[in-house]
Amino acid sequence: MSFAQILGQESAVTILRNALLGGRLAHAYLFVGPQGVGKHLTALTLAKAMNCQFPPEAGDSCEKCSSCLKVNSSNHADVILLGPEGDYIKIDQVRDLQRRLRYRPLEGGRRACIIDSADRLNDAASNAFLKTLEEPPDETHLFLISSRPHQLLSTIHSRCQWIKFKALSIGHISQILEKAHSLEEEKAHFYASLAGGSAGQALALSNRVDFQKRLNWLRGFTEISRKTTEEIFDTCERMAKEEEEVNHLLELWKIWVRDVMVFKIQVESAGENPGDRLINHDLRAEVAEESKR
Repeated sequence: MSFAQILGQESAVTILRNALLGGRLAHAYLFVGPQGVGKHLTALTLAKAMNCQFPPEAGDSCEKCSSCLKVNSSNHADVILLGPEGDYIKIDQVRDLQRRLRYRPLEGGRRACIIDSADRLNDAASNAFLKTLEEPPDETHLFLISSRPHQLLSTIHSRCQWIKFKALSIGHISQILEKAHSLEEEKAHFYASLAGGSAGQALALSNRVDFQKRLNWLRGFTEISRKTTEEIFDTCERMAKEEEEVNHLLELWKIWVRDVMVFKIQVESAGENPGDRLINHDLRAEVAEESKR
């Protein structure tokens, strides 16, 4: 993936590409922002651009040379990935990283070390890692990724250049789900609307919340007022048997009520079209009908 395919993070990408093109890449960066918005992807793309053998343009990656292919398959000797083992990144992991950094880049280019969830370095690992930040090896760049930077040592903060990543728009998340994960447009928009600006969260929701079952659940909710007491208890009993899905069901019902209220306020009170403000925007007709009640 080239930089052009990273959506919604133009500011961060511009800063990093300009540094790469100008030969001014810092030895250590701290990528800060919500989970699932492209921090890891940007670090990997930069690692490829640093070592690409046939860049289509300066400061980008071709996705075809042996170096790019190795990064994509997590098989590049000079692109080191580090993340939590269990709950934390432990001191043994940091020491192993430091042993690897004693040697020059093995493939003759520049080395990239990507530390995911850097805020989960335990105390011993944090203190050990400081030595690497204070005396970074030549031709090595460290990319720390965190959604909770306040949990990192202040001494780590001060030794890194911060790059801020922002929450993604619903439109950008929809594009990512459609292009990279082949979701249909309506499904992509629905999951993107629920995701709070995180493409990662949207993808997780698409794997957990059944889109078709959503329609059945919403119909069940709108019909409750027309049911007898006995029928309502029967519905509750069926719901209780689906223990793992009850929370999803209640969340979808809350979203449905939210959409009905948005529609009522925008259309009936302000005379405006709610447009993309509806999360269930593929059910606009149903929302309009429900708002009358």
